[in-house]
Amino acid sequence: NILWCLIQATTRMRKKAVVSTQSTGAVRRVQGFSVIRKCCRLLSDNKEGVDVTSVHDNKTVVVTMRNEGKMNCMTEKIARDFQGIVNGLSESHPHARCLVVTGHGNSFAAGADLAWLEERGRTEEAKNVEIMKEYYGFFTPLLRSPLPTIAAINGPAMGAGFCVAMFCDLRLTSHDAKLGANFLRLGINPGMGGSFTIPAKLSNQVANNVILTGRTFTGKEAEEMGVVVKAVASKAEVLPESLRLAQEIVSKTSPIAMRETLQLLRSSQTEQLEAQLEREALAQARCFAAADYQRALAAIRAKKPPVF
Repeated sequence: NILWCLIQATTRMRKKAVVSTQSTGAVRRVQGFSVIRKCCRLLSDNKEGVDVTSVHDNKTVVVTMRNEGKMNCMTEKIARDFQGIVNGLSESHPHARCLVVTGHGNSFAAGADLAWLEERGRTEEAKNVEIMKEYYGFFTPLLRSPLPTIAAINGPAMGAGFCVAMFCDLRLTSHDAKLGANFLRLGINPGMGGSFTIPAKLSNQVANNVILTGRTFTGKEAEEMGVVVKAVASKAEVLPESLRLAQEIVSKTSPIAMRETLQLLRSSQTEQLEAQLEREALAQARCFAAADYQRALAAIRAKKPPVF
């Protein structure tokens, strides 16, 4: 019984820090960071979903994507949960002033779920257009959030997972993390706004290198390329370092000025992004219907590089 375990744990704790933990469909208020870990273990029986914790007197919210055993591949359930949680933060965490996005365990998000991708190859083109537009929309609330957003890339961030990180205002990772917009190696064009956010946030040559080669690069390379603000030595340091950056933002910046500044920085981007998402969905639907996409899926199943 989760509630009974929480009661037992909290009676043993005497720490003053108050942390709130939310998993889809349930919210608990508990005391002490050790209880957070205990609560997360209890809730992990549900291996697929999105968790929420808050620190810094509830001023920093941490949203964690979780798909255990699948490197946090982004299923439709995770996508829908993510949208609901981010859209609802103003009510569930009214004092929040910074949002950190990360992944469970040693992965950030290794792209869309393979079974879901295989289904796209069996779906008619017009239907895929609508499905892709809806799927992108589950994550675009990051660009409309009134909070500054930080991606704590604690492991592989590939394809759609990389694009989620690119939606964020700031990105941190570890030296050995693997990142990449590997769409072209899967027989499809970039989606999830990648064809817009990557060129918009990186230099022309870096963006072209990331998109047109589809190659995987390390966190250390990402730092050198300007993809991330900082790459720390180990994956275990990524979230703590991201929280330190969040604490700096929370403690030293005006929330009113921050809100107005984010609107200025994002307004032109979000307007252009909507049109680009439409084009991406149309293009990906055409790619899903092509033979190259089936070759790529077959190669993934055979754990071999595709031959186009």
